[in-house]
Amino acid sequence: MLLAACAGHTAKGPSPEAPAQLTVDNRSSLDMDLYVRRRDQQSRLGFAPANQKTVFALQPVLTGGPGLIRLVARPVRGGGEPVVSDLMQLGPGDRIDWSIPPQ
Repeated sequence: MLLAACAGHTAKGPSPEAPAQLTVDNRSSLDMDLYVRRRDQQSRLGFAPANQKTVFALQPVLTGGPGLIRLVARPVRGGGEPVVSDLMQLGPGDRIDWSIPPQ
């Protein structure tokens, strides 16, 4: 009697510690400070210069667990209005592009 065994191959997803990647296209003529808003807490991500693309790594502590986040861009120096994203859920290793409109 001949028996053949096959080992199943399972694809692994990103590590739970893998950061999500955010690319911000700041099309505004204003420099922006960027924040992640989660529930009632807000954490600063960094600086997005005017008319440039900037890439941020979002650590799981900012995006992990249940709940949704919003991105917030605030002009560094007065003038202009803050820009707030729609609600989104990001997981480990996710990539997202966000565009700040001209103002």
